[in-house]
Amino acid sequence: MNQIELLLNKINRVITLIGGAAIALMMIHITADIIARFFINKPLPGTITFVAHYYMIIAIFLPLAYTEQCKAAISVELISGFFSPKMNKFVDMFGSLFVSVTAFLIMYVSWGVALKNLASKTSVMQGDYTIPTWPSYFILCFGAGLLGVYCLVKFFLCLMNKENNQMIEEQK
Repeated sequence: MNQIELLLNKINRVITLIGGAAIALMMIHITADIIARFFINKPLPGTITFVAHYYMIIAIFLPLAYTEQCKAAISVELISGFFSPKMNKFVDMFGSLFVSVTAFLIMYVSWGVALKNLASKTSVMQGDYTIPTWPSYFILCFGAGLLGVYCLVKFFLCLMNKENNQMIEEQK
């Protein structure tokens, strides 16, 4: 199980770097578009399409597993402070299993949509340019699948009474 944890940690790091690079590229692209629009009166073609179909999707959906790994997701702890440690562990296990099943369902449904868009070569016309958007649909599948795998591994670690020490050490 340690090898799976290490592999997931490495994948999460790479994916998060890709998400950060997408944000940086989005900022550069938008800045260049604004400069071109106001100084030479010619905006860059496809800026809105690239931002909506690529940069934002990459920045939001790829790092979902890393967010779970770092325990950086928003949580509300109204009553869990009153639970015993055993009950909190059960809630964490159930939460991991629930998120895993939900992520796999999202991956399954989005895979069908992605294949449909691949078959029809979905694209967006912006000005004189045709920008293919079908590849962006696979990003959601990958991000949701990675989240599902991570939460499933986390569930099995809790089920086997193993602490998630390796993943916690990797974060530090």
